[in-house]
Amino acid sequence: MDLLDLPPEVLDEIIAQTLPFGLESFALSCKTVWQRAASAIKRHNELKAQWKHAVIHPAGTLSALFEILHDPLAAHYIEHLDVWDAWSGRDLEARRDTDISESMLESLQDMVTRSQILAQVGVDVNLGWEKTKKDESDEPSVLSATLLFLSLPNLRSLRLSPTWSHINLARAENPRDRGILAMLENIVRAAGSQNDQYPLSKLETLLPFRREGYEERTPLQSLNSFMVLKNMKNLYAVSCVAVDDGYTGLPFKWQYSISSPLTRIELASCCMDADGISALVSHTPQLRVFRYSHQTKWHGCQYDWNAGTFIEAVYAHCGNTIIDLAVTIDTLYGEIENGASSLLGFPHLEYLEVDVLVFCGPPVESGQTQGLSSVLPDGVKPWTKDDIPCIGSMLPTSIREVQINTDFPEPDEAGLKALLKDFRQQRAQRLTGLRKAVLRQPDTDGARSVADFAGADLEVFSTDGSSRMLMPAWKREFDRKVGGIV
Repeated sequence: MDLLDLPPEVLDEIIAQTLPFGLESFALSCKTVWQRAASAIKRHNELKAQWKHAVIHPAGTLSALFEILHDPLAAHYIEHLDVWDAWSGRDLEARRDTDISESMLESLQDMVTRSQILAQVGVDVNLGWEKTKKDESDEPSVLSATLLFLSLPNLRSLRLSPTWSHINLARAENPRDRGILAMLENIVRAAGSQNDQYPLSKLETLLPFRREGYEERTPLQSLNSFMVLKNMKNLYAVSCVAVDDGYTGLPFKWQYSISSPLTRIELASCCMDADGISALVSHTPQLRVFRYSHQTKWHGCQYDWNAGTFIEAVYAHCGNTIIDLAVTIDTLYGEIENGASSLLGFPHLEYLEVDVLVFCGPPVESGQTQGLSSVLPDGVKPWTKDDIPCIGSMLPTSIREVQINTDFPEPDEAGLKALLKDFRQQRAQRLTGLRKAVLRQPDTDGARSVADFAGADLEVFSTDGSSRMLMPAWKREFDRKVGGIV
């Protein structure tokens, strides 16, 4: 039987079944279908406009969950979910969870129980999620937010609520955390499934959900489950901590037997040491872009920072795949224990952005360290900034662009001059593919003579109305693309 010979009510049902992603092409198949699909097209456009980019007020996650479970088709339209109330001027959902009546809560519990997509992840309705309604507070429920994003089969990017950092997925000591971990582990176990309607099966990008700051911190551990999802490519995070010091830090341990498909990791205002970053990048064999800015955190976590061992850890695990690298420093109250002394462990590197401070410590191989636990072996000449090797000799011949940030003249003058001492010659002899070399400083052009001597372009970054931590080009690009820094 030809399509046009079908009874109208059957054709209407076929049209309804093409929502959301098959409707447009099906409606264009012939004039009769187009005319018959008019009401479906109208609904399709309304749902797409309302839900494709969903920005939910953090105190409205339960209300949003009720709405999409009540109309399951709406869940299929959501490709980008933002549950962070950090954006002034956004038209956030006005509804709060305090608007939900007891009868609606009972109905919601029933809908969660009957939801086919949530059934796949093993939702335990006895966790007490129905008690997440807030009477006074605007703080969202972690559990209701979790049920919300797990209900979205076509989700491609996710910005979690800041309260996600309150859960402990490493130990999962309370029923809520155990329930969330169990659901996430069910998803991870199905990561290789061909079922593209499984929760989070299409998730590609995780966006930042905390600000920068000394007291702002999120355990990197809380993101581990997302990293191993089969389509996950991009991790953008702010204020994550991966340090196991027994007091100020938050340790990170890889929980899974499978590696991550991540190709891009950008970590702004984070606090990690060599062990912490090793635990991450040793499981990212496809990593192409790695960008990191360091910030001392609560109670002086990483008061001194070892940039040398940190960079060595990155190239030990991902040196052969990384083509884009940035390592900068937002806030460091102490000293660089060991500085970077070579980038030759990145043989395919094309783009590099660094702060001069990253090199301002003795090389790891010297046996010396600076800082509160400084070490100077007997009979060894103390290291000085004049000993910093020329950056040209540290770079692989694959390099195409270098950007160096400096707080010239203090404290960087000696370090900068050492770093660029033979750069012009190295560029002519070894780095013949280098197209762009930029030296950047805040507010003045005092380093112009150094830049001219090295054959680099000087760029002055204005801090008038802007934070110094946005001086690195990669940080400004990060803030434009995904926000969350300032």
